[in-house]
Amino acid sequence: MKDFIRVASYVKSYSLNVVISFLFNILYSIFSVFTLGMIVPFISILFGVIEPVNVKPIFDFSVNTLIDIMAYYISLISSHYSVLTAMMFVSALFLACSLFSNLFRFLGLYFSNPIQVNTVKDIQNDLYHKILILPLSYYTTHKSGDVITRLNADVQEMDVLARNMILLLLREPWVVLVFFITLLMISPFLTLVSIAIFPLLTYILSRISSNIRRKSKQGQEQLSAIGSMFEESISGLRIIKGFNAIDFFVRKFKGINKEYTRLLNKVHRKIELASPLSEVLSTISLCLVLALGGYLMFQKNTHLRADTLILFVLIFARLIPPIQAGVRSFNLMQKSLVSARRIFEVLDAEEVVVEKQNAIPIKCFTHSIELKNLSFAYEENRRVLKDINLYFEKGKTLAIVGASGSGKTTLLNLLPRFYDVQEGDILIDGVSVKEYVISDIRALMGQVSQEVLLFNDTIFNNICFGLENISEREVIEAAKIANADEFISAMPQAYQSVIGDRGVKLSGGQRQRLSIARAVLCNPHILLLDEATSSLDSQSELYVQEALDNIMKNRTSIVVAHRLSTVQNADHIVVLEEGRIVEEGNHHSLLTKNGLYAKWIEMQQVNR
Repeated sequence: MKDFIRVASYVKSYSLNVVISFLFNILYSIFSVFTLGMIVPFISILFGVIEPVNVKPIFDFSVNTLIDIMAYYISLISSHYSVLTAMMFVSALFLACSLFSNLFRFLGLYFSNPIQVNTVKDIQNDLYHKILILPLSYYTTHKSGDVITRLNADVQEMDVLARNMILLLLREPWVVLVFFITLLMISPFLTLVSIAIFPLLTYILSRISSNIRRKSKQGQEQLSAIGSMFEESISGLRIIKGFNAIDFFVRKFKGINKEYTRLLNKVHRKIELASPLSEVLSTISLCLVLALGGYLMFQKNTHLRADTLILFVLIFARLIPPIQAGVRSFNLMQKSLVSARRIFEVLDAEEVVVEKQNAIPIKCFTHSIELKNLSFAYEENRRVLKDINLYFEKGKTLAIVGASGSGKTTLLNLLPRFYDVQEGDILIDGVSVKEYVISDIRALMGQVSQEVLLFNDTIFNNICFGLENISEREVIEAAKIANADEFISAMPQAYQSVIGDRGVKLSGGQRQRLSIARAVLCNPHILLLDEATSSLDSQSELYVQEALDNIMKNRTSIVVAHRLSTVQNADHIVVLEEGRIVEEGNHHSLLTKNGLYAKWIEMQQVNR
């Protein structure tokens, strides 16, 4: 129920549409009753059983009076003209009521459709925004395929939920209510008889809906597994082919898909079971009404007339479709509410990195960065960084070196607040990074990493990614500094060349230089370089290193590197081992200490 209310809260922005749609649906219900009411005098005239009414009845809201008033006008027309004219009169009224009924039904749908579409749009917008602002730590514990499934398949279920929610709240119940009130006006006794079977129907449907929710939850979990397999298979296709693992992955996928199909079949069978079940029970009710109504009609002490019984049966029969539609909508909602819960799990996920209220804006970096007694752990009691203390000034180059797993990249990721430290603090110009506006901190920093992320777009758009109103001249200047202009200009469409998914049409060195050009264009105060040349061949490394030297001039730089030859000119070098600083100084002082740094230098020189 909580999830249903939360989805319904998205409808608040479209309250006017809700009110208008509700009013048109009420009018649709009323005119549907009048349309059915026209059938009774039509049949009476056709079979010649209408009793002439020569005195106009006094108006009240009873059904018999309304039938008598219609009979009065029919008698009047028949006496002055002919029975055929009276039949044409009734037919015209029947047609008019039918036209108005369907017009109001269309208008009800016309104003309710934007509610449905915009509600789904708003949920999707919120979900996408949340996915972008969630900390990186969220994606270390959740598969990206599962998140993508929630963004796609589960959001599509929101369309089903919104449509059926609107039908269940704005149309079907009100059609049933208007028809039910009309039945009560005709015969309270027969109405009570007709609804006697509904408690049984309610009980059976509650059991069905409970089963639907349980199986739907299992089905969506299997769908997430399928989404994860798609994502992993596409990103790891080279490895799958290289290790001849295609058959293994196909078998694994077929197993997951088979289980998902089995659960989906169970859900849909339960959904489809509800409608025929409700129709059978409603038909039993209708038979009871016909039997009791026929019996009462021939009793002298009752006021049930043949025409009112016909009207009662017609309205009750017309009541069955909206009940069926309501039951089906309810069961489809049970399935969709499982997806709503999965979406809200993401929307409610904790934002570990939270911006402080009234955060301080920072547009420039003036003198220093300091790390004080810093410790960090991805998981509790498993610290990756321990008691880090560092101080370096603006315009200097800091190099961080160490073995794999020593915490170098983690240290780099803490500066732009991709994660927050558990102990200690990071100070920029003497103020904790937690005091600043997060977007301002990240705007100060440009990043070039080993894993270059490029988009299936033009070179121009990849370089000026995230920036607006950038001229071609500025992009070309950035590319020249990054040593990329030469190979870009040699391409068929130069800067308008599309580079494919993740830049697949470019070499590793070319992709890295585009990444550097992107960082140059941002003109960051602080440059973060994470293994920017480690995966390149010697020739590409020379081009990229030259580009890095260009961009690092007169700029504060923090460099993470395996190849120690690339950091020998750094102003300060920090050596990490198992998350602790074990050595620090410049290249020459560290060589003099003859410690861990000196041993690595010696090993890398031997291996060349």
